[in-house]
Amino acid sequence: MKFVHLADVHLDMPFTSLKNNKELTKKRRLEQKFIFKKAIDVVKEEKAEVLFIAGDLFEHKFVEDDTILYIISCLKNIGETRVYITPGNHDPLIKSSPYNTFEWPDNVFIFGSEVGMDTFENVNIYGVGFDDFEMESDAVKNIEIESGKINILVTHANLDGATHKYHDIKSKDLEKFNYTALGHIHMTAAKEVSKNSKIVYPGSLIAGGFDEPGEHGLIVGEITETELKTKFVKLDDTKFETKEIDISSLLSPNEVLDKLELKDNTIYKIILTGIRNIDVEVLKEIISISGKNICEVEDKTRMDYDLENIAKQKNLKGIFTRKMIEELKYNPDSEDDIMKAIEYVYKNM
Repeated sequence: MKFVHLADVHLDMPFTSLKNNKELTKKRRLEQKFIFKKAIDVVKEEKAEVLFIAGDLFEHKFVEDDTILYIISCLKNIGETRVYITPGNHDPLIKSSPYNTFEWPDNVFIFGSEVGMDTFENVNIYGVGFDDFEMESDAVKNIEIESGKINILVTHANLDGATHKYHDIKSKDLEKFNYTALGHIHMTAAKEVSKNSKIVYPGSLIAGGFDEPGEHGLIVGEITETELKTKFVKLDDTKFETKEIDISSLLSPNEVLDKLELKDNTIYKIILTGIRNIDVEVLKEIISISGKNICEVEDKTRMDYDLENIAKQKNLKGIFTRKMIEELKYNPDSEDDIMKAIEYVYKNM
């Protein structure tokens, strides 16, 4: 049996990392839909009999009706493929969920918090989904599989953790399945969190922020009673990157832009550090309108003060500076905050 396994699409998510750039947020939401359509195209190209969507397909609190209709339309286009959805903590199967209020295609199976099972040919598909934004359940542990068949579990869960909020399950309770299609962990490396290749997180379909490095896409697999083959298929070309640059030796905004070496397929948060020889407010504006995907520019630069000489002055500025030097000596980890305080006081003395 050929299958495609994806999770954590989060359609219509707010993209909090991009809150300072509304145009970039709008663009990223459109890219979400485009990449979900690419995932459906993979299902077609691979002639997959089954598609597993292991939770957080959309953001319940933000999703628009048009987005749900778009999802439904995409799934209708693979009518020959059986689609199994286990709602997650961001798209739980609550009363007002679009899973309940919209009509879904006949090829789509949506699992609730009680163990569900669908059987076809020699395959048993078990599913457990969230019925609220938090969930504790021992349902998976108590599943009794049927020998002589391919037994697959689909669920959104926290593996080998102890959060007690996001459906904690143990690896040892999954050994009985021929394959476990998980969702919830967004990192690409998560697809290999278990040495047992039968227990798989595909990671999120697209990168959602700066805390999700690496590649993003889905799993394509082929399974029999005795053999499992899987491969990761990258679908998202966009990366999030935090870039720190020391501007101490740079004298113009163009020099800063050249040193940044920004790429078109990357969304950046820029952190400026070092000694300030340029008007930083002007520099921040120029970087922001450089035509690249800049969502934030953070200023951690400082003026170049000769604190030792200023401390020798016999006035309030000297007294204040001596105290600040003592503070720096005892709290070196707070240097940035202390230097900002010094600069603020100097400007207002």
